[in-house]
Amino acid sequence: MDNILDFIRTISMTIGTGATVIGGYFVYQNLLVNQRKLLTDRFSDAVKLFGTEDNRTVRLAGIYALSNIAKDSPEYHWLVMKVIASFIRNRDLEYPPLGDINREGYPRVYSEIQEAITVIAQRNFKYDVSGETLNLSNSSFFRANLTGANFRKVNLRDANFGRTDLKGVDFSGANLEKANFLEADLSGAILKEANLKNATYCNKTKFPSNFDPVEAGMKKNG
Repeated sequence: MDNILDFIRTISMTIGTGATVIGGYFVYQNLLVNQRKLLTDRFSDAVKLFGTEDNRTVRLAGIYALSNIAKDSPEYHWLVMKVIASFIRNRDLEYPPLGDINREGYPRVYSEIQEAITVIAQRNFKYDVSGETLNLSNSSFFRANLTGANFRKVNLRDANFGRTDLKGVDFSGANLEKANFLEADLSGAILKEANLKNATYCNKTKFPSNFDPVEAGMKKNG
């Protein structure tokens, strides 16, 4: 009789434990679904802010929101970088207002463009997708703050780096064909395996020691 009671108790405990595990599994799955939905909603809301054309402050808020999503979720990291890269491409520079006598520091990138560039420049390289390339061709970085920027393997064809401090910027494997480096400071920049064919420079352009722009295929302009 005692053996039968022990067997019944064991079966009851096993069933109870199994039910708890199964219940916990479904709770966990529901939690994951809710988290993904929340993340998707955050991304959609950020893109809406980001896409506002007539309000620079709202666009800036969208950039901050997307940046936080990229930090919080590795699965969204690359998508965020691609969205922000599309925003940076082909943007005009900011010039002083008409009649403004203080023209120092102009032209320059707009403040929201600078923030977008910073997000790309500080991205976590390990989340880049193999076989894909960030497209920043025809982008202007004129006088932008690129301290410690990571542009490894980025497409920067026809990009404008005129009068920009590029010390310490990592251009390893980047496509810099036909990029503008007039009066730029590339001293200390990492140019390993970068494609610099037909990129332009001048007498005021500074290069890393032992770097030969002619050997790299660059063209002198002034």
